[in-house]
Amino acid sequence: MTKVSPLRWAVLGVLTAGLAVILGLVPFVGGSYYTHIGILVLLNVTLVMGYRLLCLTGLYSFCHITFFAIGAYTSALLSTRLGYPVWICFIAAGVVAALFSMALIIPAGRVRGVYFFLVTFGFLEVMNSVFLHWSSLTGGDAGIAVFAPIIGTGTQTQDYFVVLAFALVTVLIMYRLERSRFGRELAPVGSAEGLASVSGINVFRNRLLAFAIGAAFAGFAGSLFAHDAAYISANDFSWWGSVYILVWLVIGGERKMWGPIVGAVVMTVIAEGLRMSGILQALFYSGVLLLTVMAMPQGIVGLVDYVRAKVGRARTSSGEDPPPVDGLVEGSP
Repeated sequence: MTKVSPLRWAVLGVLTAGLAVILGLVPFVGGSYYTHIGILVLLNVTLVMGYRLLCLTGLYSFCHITFFAIGAYTSALLSTRLGYPVWICFIAAGVVAALFSMALIIPAGRVRGVYFFLVTFGFLEVMNSVFLHWSSLTGGDAGIAVFAPIIGTGTQTQDYFVVLAFALVTVLIMYRLERSRFGRELAPVGSAEGLASVSGINVFRNRLLAFAIGAAFAGFAGSLFAHDAAYISANDFSWWGSVYILVWLVIGGERKMWGPIVGAVVMTVIAEGLRMSGILQALFYSGVLLLTVMAMPQGIVGLVDYVRAKVGRARTSSGEDPPPVDGLVEGSP
């Protein structure tokens, strides 16, 4: 295991402290608009973290936004029609989303590649039709007004810090999961399924758990979204949401946890700046995705590793000790 130098720990500590200060000051310095953007960014980080967990198993879904919607509707309906406390609605949102994901992957989990992707796309379209046309339950285009706040008086500042805490907990849980026995089994499941099965790894169980955990966190995020926005409708959960999640993952790079986080943060901020431009937002996402796949297939993670490799070779040629190479991009020159 490579030792980390004291200087690197110091730099990491300074960066972490600076990030904490920035995140904590957003509601007080940026105003309501930037607080709203901050909430969206944090919710999107939780979405892409849950999605990445499934992708580590080699399966790519197109319906992750659907579990976000299921969580939002579950929480909204339990709150407005049955009067349950928000914390119960929050838990129920994650549980219901996980149950829907298991109902989908149990029959479809043995399908591979593009066929699994198409199955999840079909599930997304079916659920979108339910959200849109079952107006007696979901409100359809008219939507549902959600009056119960997340916490306290429901100010945007309070919502921001609740969502911030949830995003930090999500990242921590995903970090611990990836380094657990379960997480260590996900990589061989995704890269060498046959070898993983021969080695005694239960491929289907790991994929089922990864899909359910990712869906649960999407459901939790949907609950927070519903109570923060105080209104949801079928138009909030179109298939474009799944496209955005895929773009965050591809641009950031899925090999390391920080990649999708950076992808979600950068793309959400830019997309919100283009929201009023209409078609430009969609063109921007499409163009960035195309350029990334063509010029930077490993995403930002791969670019950083490539730069590290170049710097390492430069240091080696000058007689200095080379850096660790355990994280270099496979096939880098």
